[in-house]
Amino acid sequence: MRARNALFTTVILAAAVTACSGADHQQGTAERNSGPSAGAAKSPDCGPDSTLSQSDWLDKCASETPAEKQPDTELAVGDTFAYKDGLKVTVTDVNKITQFGEYDDKPEADKTPFRVKFEVVNGTKKPYDLDSLSYSAEGGTTGGETEFITVEPGSKQSTGRLAPGRTGAFTSEYSIAKSDGNTIVFTVSRTDDAFLKDDSAYLGDDPNWTGDIK
Repeated sequence: MRARNALFTTVILAAAVTACSGADHQQGTAERNSGPSAGAAKSPDCGPDSTLSQSDWLDKCASETPAEKQPDTELAVGDTFAYKDGLKVTVTDVNKITQFGEYDDKPEADKTPFRVKFEVVNGTKKPYDLDSLSYSAEGGTTGGETEFITVEPGSKQSTGRLAPGRTGAFTSEYSIAKSDGNTIVFTVSRTDDAFLKDDSAYLGDDPNWTGDIK
């Protein structure tokens, strides 16, 4: 038991040093969805009082990174990224598009049209210009490229200003080749003046959400 506890302490200290070394360049932190919809497997008990055998602890705890230790910028659909200044973004769903308007961009049969739904919470003290947020999507299975498409039914583009304390729900529409699978990585980037002035945050990685098209 002593050997496992000693190894556990070493792993925790190493993780803490790594986290502290990169803390100055973080844009924000993850607020992970722990509810049933998160779909995450239950993490093993890796604490100092764990009932796992030494071999099981080494296999389940030392060789893998628990979900709560994943980088703050690597999120799942349903998770929230909280920026340092109070702005928050949550990707709530990734759905296949089945309804199109008369003049919409309906993809060819070999492509899957999909919609990313997300929410923005303005936790700052000033109105936030939503045009300062940009989005991109790519295939998470083979790294396949996506294309922006225009779809009127169910669409809600993020434009204008969001008042302090208010939440806005928006969408972004794309298509991807069916051969590239159904897993999508959605990335959000900020380009507002207040954010760009924070050199340390600007150097940090943008948040990415990974999920399957439903």
